[in-house]
Amino acid sequence: MLTSGRKVLKPFARSTTALLSVVMLASCASGEPEAKIEHLCTVSAASEEEALLREILRADGFETDIPNRTSRVVEALERDLRAIGSGTKTLSTSLCAYKPAAQAGVERARFEVGWVPRTSKDAEPSMSDGGRFDVNGAFGESNYFLTKLFVPCDMPGDLDEPSKSVWLYARGSYTVNIGRTDIDQAAKDRQTALTYLMARRVTDALGCENKPLEKPPVVKPLPAS
Repeated sequence: MLTSGRKVLKPFARSTTALLSVVMLASCASGEPEAKIEHLCTVSAASEEEALLREILRADGFETDIPNRTSRVVEALERDLRAIGSGTKTLSTSLCAYKPAAQAGVERARFEVGWVPRTSKDAEPSMSDGGRFDVNGAFGESNYFLTKLFVPCDMPGDLDEPSKSVWLYARGSYTVNIGRTDIDQAAKDRQTALTYLMARRVTDALGCENKPLEKPPVVKPLPAS
C-alpha cells in the first residue's frame, strides 16, 4: 500500500475515522486495491503533490493521516454552508496530514477547510509576517509555516445562493518549518501551491460549478497593502 509514503492512520475520537480504519484494514487483508477507499489524501507517485511534499517535508517518504472520508468532508461543508451566519467563519473540517516517514514529533503538513463570509474580517490579511498572493483568481496569505487560501466556489442546487456570499477557505499548516530560518519566497510559494492542490480536491468533491482551481497553480506574490 505504498505510493510516495506509508499510509498510516492514527486513532481518532470520531466514529468516521474508526470506520475508515476498519475499511482500510479489511482492504489490506483481502488484497483489494487501496483505490477503493474513498478519501482525498492519496498522493500518486510522480505527481506534483508528491514533489512538493518531498521538498517541503525534506524527506524521501512520508506517512499519511486520514481523519475523514470524502463523504464526511462534503457532508460537513454542505451542512455548515446551510447554517453559516454573516459574521464569522465556520469551524474547519480536517482533510489530510503528512509527516516525514518514521519520524517522531509534530512536524508535518496538515490541511483543513471551511467557509468564511466574504464580508468577514477573517478573510482579510492578518499575518504580521505574512505575504499576500494571488493564484489563478484565488487569494490569500502565507508566512513560514501557515498558508490561508480563499476560493470562490459556486455550489450546485439549493446551495448556489448561499455560496455566492462566502469563500471556501483552505488552511495549510506547515509545522515542519517551525524553528527554521531558511524559508524564502520560493518555499512559501511551494506551500501555497500545495495548499491550492489540496483545496482543488475539495472543490472537485463539492462539485463547484465554476471550477475555480481547475488550472495548474501559478502563484503571484502581491505587494504589501
